[in-house]
Amino acid sequence: MVLAFDYLDSMMWSIVASGVILGVAMLRLRYKPSTDSFDEEQKNLAKGLGVALGANGLYLFITGLSIGFLWPFTSSSGLYTVLFGGVSVLGGLVLLSVALAMFLGRGLQATSYFGFVLGLYLLVDAYSILNYSTGNINITSNPTLSTILYLAPAVTLISSVPATHIENKWARRIFGVLLFLFAIGWMYFASNVTFGHLKPPTPT
Repeated sequence: MVLAFDYLDSMMWSIVASGVILGVAMLRLRYKPSTDSFDEEQKNLAKGLGVALGANGLYLFITGLSIGFLWPFTSSSGLYTVLFGGVSVLGGLVLLSVALAMFLGRGLQATSYFGFVLGLYLLVDAYSILNYSTGNINITSNPTLSTILYLAPAVTLISSVPATHIENKWARRIFGVLLFLFAIGWMYFASNVTFGHLKPPTPT
């Protein structure tokens, strides 16, 4: 079955939104690593951010699963299915777990371990994009940019462990800034993809 997977660009925008929501959460919510808990007075804000984050996580999880089950990129022998579908499924699960923790007022330390593993997965993806793009063979149209865009969330996810374990508000502020930076990078990427997808077909 040949399908037009034009929702890849909306998946990218969902990643942007997730970075922004998490960045806001890290900069606005008062979190105590010593007790692995949020400030009780901010529970409504935490729940609201959790719902928004959960919606993005669910979307990425479902679209990632659909790519995996339908395996639409037959010409690539599953390469893009792994590159886009696999990371989307795991990313969606990480976002859903963080969202649930925020909504229930639970801690983030356990979810940071999940995020750390996803960060390692993204590091392998980034290395693979750069390693296998040699000569006239490129995994993406711009391997260098794609590598950077996979490295950005990888570094951010790995840094979630110290950000949720160190009793220092600056650790979380730096983490929040990293989230916004990777969201800005992906916004540039998503904008170009959306612009390309909206290009009218050449008249015949």
